[in-house]
Amino acid sequence: MTALDFRSTSGNSSRSGGRFRLKDPISCLTHFAGFLLAALGTPFLLVHAVNDGKPASTIIALAIFMGSMMLLYLASASYHAVNSTPTINRILKKFDHMSICVLIAGSYTPVCTAVLPQSTGTILMIAVWGFALAGMIFKLFWVHCPKWVSSVMYTVMGWTCLFILPQLLKALPVQAFAWLLAGGLFYTAGAVIYASKPRIFRNPEFGPHEVFHCFVLAGSLCHFILIYRYLVLL
Repeated sequence: MTALDFRSTSGNSSRSGGRFRLKDPISCLTHFAGFLLAALGTPFLLVHAVNDGKPASTIIALAIFMGSMMLLYLASASYHAVNSTPTINRILKKFDHMSICVLIAGSYTPVCTAVLPQSTGTILMIAVWGFALAGMIFKLFWVHCPKWVSSVMYTVMGWTCLFILPQLLKALPVQAFAWLLAGGLFYTAGAVIYASKPRIFRNPEFGPHEVFHCFVLAGSLCHFILIYRYLVLL
């Protein structure tokens, strides 16, 4: 019988002596937990939206938001679970990094669809999904780019909303904007820690990468609360 071993492995195989070793246990398990929570949150969010009589466009936007979240966490958990051949590892890494672009655009979609004025929301959504497509193409061909390049790219994509900040402040209640801002700050702080590797986070078992994963979870939670409390319930 194959047993699980939660110690990390850096070899060419995830199997050792009949035991399955996770490549990056903490990163894998935290984001697998994120996938499970997103999978549970999806029907919860959609059922409430349907019962509250939200329009079809809003329900589709919510499905895109939650689908992008599940995709990100599944891709991340898969990449950090399996240590296979260089080719498979590279494919999983591309899947992982490209899904970040999808989550950023997916997180914008409900706000663009159901919160902002139609013209502003449409322009912003086209811009963000355009950036996401460009980011995915970039990662498809240069997934091993320097970490700071990835962090800058994701951060710029995430803060595109600054260009329409007055409209956001007008459309969202103060508390809702606070959740939006908190999520963005968690994502950004995680990206900075991931890229800069500050000495305070140099623990070999829980380093900058693992901290980054936890900050991503926190950012997703903030945006889920925003969408549920101020888009679905109102």
